[in-house]
Amino acid sequence: MSSKPSASVKVSQKRSLETKKGILDAAERLFSERGFHGTSMRDITALSGSRISLCYYHFGTKDDVLQAVVDRRAEEHMEYMLASLGRAIATYEECVPVSVLIEAFMRPCLERHHNSGPGWHNYVRLLAHLASESASSEYAQKFFQYDSVNEAFFAEFKRSLPEAADVSIHWGFYFLQTANINLLLDTHLADHQSKGQCNSSDIELVIESVKTFFNAGFGGTLNTAT
Repeated sequence: MSSKPSASVKVSQKRSLETKKGILDAAERLFSERGFHGTSMRDITALSGSRISLCYYHFGTKDDVLQAVVDRRAEEHMEYMLASLGRAIATYEECVPVSVLIEAFMRPCLERHHNSGPGWHNYVRLLAHLASESASSEYAQKFFQYDSVNEAFFAEFKRSLPEAADVSIHWGFYFLQTANINLLLDTHLADHQSKGQCNSSDIELVIESVKTFFNAGFGGTLNTAT
């Protein structure tokens, strides 16, 4: 007797995979636009064109859907971020200049956000939503699998600023993350407040501006090191 799946089983498996992908794509988009609490399971199934029973069948609760959405691209995105850091480290025999570390941190997310299609745009925007939540929030903790990436970057900032106090580097890195979060959330605050003089959709302009500002800021930590 053949152990190969029948044609009908193959069709069923393909349909199941397509349903799961549709649900995840819809959830990713809605979570990124409305946040976790602003999105219901019915919203997700309405956008995906699936029955709500299938959503519960494939994933379970809304928390489980969020976990699946975060996990789906997490490994690839973490590798992308760490590869950016790795290239910066490989370029310099000694400590990596702070401005280079800043760009290595900012560029991968901004490129995903603007140049990698709607799926990646929604994903990094969702990560920004999660990162902006309280660290004690249960659903936001799903984001913190990215701690390993942040720790790797922090270690390099520390190596590049050996005379700065750890607490100063922590604050500087936190402010850098906050700037990144605002950009990924598409707040366009700088565009609005500058009446169009700033363009937060221009990746190269943003990166150069962030490097100028934060390079000076991190340099200032040397004056406050204890």
